[in-house]
Amino acid sequence: MDAADSETVRHLLDKYETTVGAELDRLEERLALLRNHPGIEVFPLSDEMLARAVELSIENLDLEPFDQAILAAVLVRARALRDLGADDIALCELDGHLRPWDKIGGIKQPLAALYEAAGVRVYADFAMESPSKGGLP
Repeated sequence: MDAADSETVRHLLDKYETTVGAELDRLEERLALLRNHPGIEVFPLSDEMLARAVELSIENLDLEPFDQAILAAVLVRARALRDLGADDIALCELDGHLRPWDKIGGIKQPLAALYEAAGVRVYADFAMESPSKGGLP
């Protein structure tokens, strides 16, 4: 790599480092805004959720441990909300790991069955328009 290219790369990395640093400096502020936003409840993983995450780890879900923990929280929380009388529970999943369908629309089992048993509809967007109301494509 010549000197000009090297300088360009260093400049780009410096800008990237500055941007990441600025975002990290605002992280606590942004989390506080999220925690205090109407309609959003931030909750820690309970012992029941952690136990469910361990149970999920032996199922053939092809999920990383963090996604297993998120799924466990969703399933346990959905049951608690149903017990309180909720009848319309949805998950908006943007990154795709926890969606019960693959990239071409095929159903991913046993993930789809877990959501169905919990009564959770899964959407690919926060407008809750995609997929259809049934939660599967």
